[in-house]
Amino acid sequence: MKTSIIASICFLILIGGAGCGYHLAGQGNSLPDHLRKIAVPIFTNKSYEYGLESTVTQEVVASLNRRPGIEVVDSAEGADALFLGEILEYKYVPTLNSRREVTQYYIQITASVKCLDLIQDKTYWENPTFIFHQIFKVTEGISSIQSNRQQAWKEAAEGFAESVTSVLLEGF
Repeated sequence: MKTSIIASICFLILIGGAGCGYHLAGQGNSLPDHLRKIAVPIFTNKSYEYGLESTVTQEVVASLNRRPGIEVVDSAEGADALFLGEILEYKYVPTLNSRREVTQYYIQITASVKCLDLIQDKTYWENPTFIFHQIFKVTEGISSIQSNRQQAWKEAAEGFAESVTSVLLEGF
């Protein structure tokens, strides 16, 4: 009798776990079924970092394109949803060692982002102050401060895109 109860409990746990929606981070999509085609207009940029809006938008599009069940379309016409973004601030702070050499950069991107449900004519998700930050360690062998800065900028845009699409699509 105890064996059958234990077996039943194990079976229920197994069946319940199969439908729990677990997935690897960066692979999920919890958008409603009617939101499959998403348009991503170029972000606006209120920061002093010229051109950041293009890179961030490209990375958001790339991140969405890697997700199952999502199709990024060119315009709002024919889209189910519209993903809008406005870069509010870009912080870029170098850290120096005792020899006054840059060893790493602290980068922070603050943006207002939202996803509009065009089918139901409402805001699906919104974060007026989405903050992404990371530390970029300076690569040895690269002597140019500018090339390190550009690499840090690119990695920050990629990280921002992955982070914001994870929150939108996975809720974390």
